[in-house]
Amino acid sequence: MDNLEMLNFAREAAQKAGDRLRGITARRVNSDAANDVKLQEDVESEIFIRGLLAQTGIEVVGEEKGGDASLISRKEPYWVVDPIDGTFNFLRGLPNVSVSIGLMRGMEPIVGAVYDFTRGEMFSGGREFGLFLNGEKVSPRWAKSRAQAVVMTGFPSITDYSDENMKRFVKRMQTFKKVRMCGSAAIACAWVASGRADCYDERGINLWDIAAGLALIEGAGGVWKCEGAGIEGRPLTFNLQLACREEFYIKD
Repeated sequence: MDNLEMLNFAREAAQKAGDRLRGITARRVNSDAANDVKLQEDVESEIFIRGLLAQTGIEVVGEEKGGDASLISRKEPYWVVDPIDGTFNFLRGLPNVSVSIGLMRGMEPIVGAVYDFTRGEMFSGGREFGLFLNGEKVSPRWAKSRAQAVVMTGFPSITDYSDENMKRFVKRMQTFKKVRMCGSAAIACAWVASGRADCYDERGINLWDIAAGLALIEGAGGVWKCEGAGIEGRPLTFNLQLACREEFYIKD
């Protein structure tokens, strides 16, 4: 398959997985510890997606079933899957829940699809193709200055909630007009790419949360940087900044 075929495949797989999840009413909690929750629906969704992606013959890294972390330093392509991004939202019946499927080579995003099945919105694209929302090309209209910009952020499960760290967090956010959290990193990335927001900053985020979003922001003409691979021994965990342009990056 060429990259366009891969993009279409990612869209179709995300659509099928999201539509399947929309029809599920049960919520089965496998674990509920500290600031994280895991559902059986996460596991079953990833198994379903892996079954679809098996047709491509390409390796998969997923939130629930793992994968070969050394792929980020190798040359061959691999899929990165978050079967339910926004699990807690899904558990509580909140909106902003997505299926995220990205194709990467090393740390280079190739194509991505983020399907917010709570709104029926399919964001897809990549550097070669641009950005699409439900199949229509998107040309984002971003803020011209940080003082007018919206920054997306979130608190991943490994967040340090100490007073000192929260003060640093507030300081990072102070230069933006508005701060928003939606509970899904993949959707946050898609919203920046599409111009609904202007910057996304999150510390301690996992590759499966953002892989598709990296492709989307490149498709839209924006920028991103990941730092800190191997946070707390996690080789696929990063500090991410994703923005309309580099001037919107936050300096610590």
